Amino acid sequence: MYPFSGLIRCSDCGRAMVHRGGVYQCVQATTGGCNRSIRSTDIEKLVEEAVLAAFEQITLGPARRATPAADPAARVGLATRLDIDRERLARLDDDHYDGLIDKAMWVHQRARIAERIERTRREYNAALPEQAGPGIDVTTVAAEWVGRTPLWQYQAASLILEAVLVHALPDGMNGATPARRRNESVEAFHVRRAAYRA
Repeated sequence: MYPFSGLIRCSDCGRAMVHRGGVYQCVQATTGGCNRSIRSTDIEKLVEEAVLAAFEQITLGPARRATPAADPAARVGLATRLDIDRERLARLDDDHYDGLIDKAMWVHQRARIAERIERTRREYNAALPEQAGPGIDVTTVAAEWVGRTPLWQYQAASLILEAVLVHALPDGMNGATPARRRNESVEAFHVRRAAYRA
């Protein structure tokens, strides 16, 4: 099982894409059906970033707290700053994925915004009231992601995502390398693969 099995779907026919040899492929049963594919490392990285960004906002912590350590208005202001920066980060990611900004600019701006979010989150946590009872390590679902089983990751992703639709690539951009056909010679496959990559 893979973390996003069944969630990654073809936008053309709507079927769940199958993970085969490092590629998610749309395998439609009809003759001449949809042959859309995408490298699993590419799509899994994008989906994981989206899921973790959503989970970053879900904090697992105690339900009961003692007296406030700071002014509630200050916490509201910090929460508003966090929301604004998260929206900026989402817009920046959208701009990059839409091709409006290059990768270098995206990486630079993303690092700045992520650093600002982390700094604001630390300020917000410091402004929270003290925890009641024994010390509980406040963590996020995102921190739990690494090291968990694919089934756990799938179930967590299913809480946030209904489906991830894979659209056709823009003209001039190649997807996953085609697989060798059943009755195709090795030489013919290499010629077809070279033409595909060109």
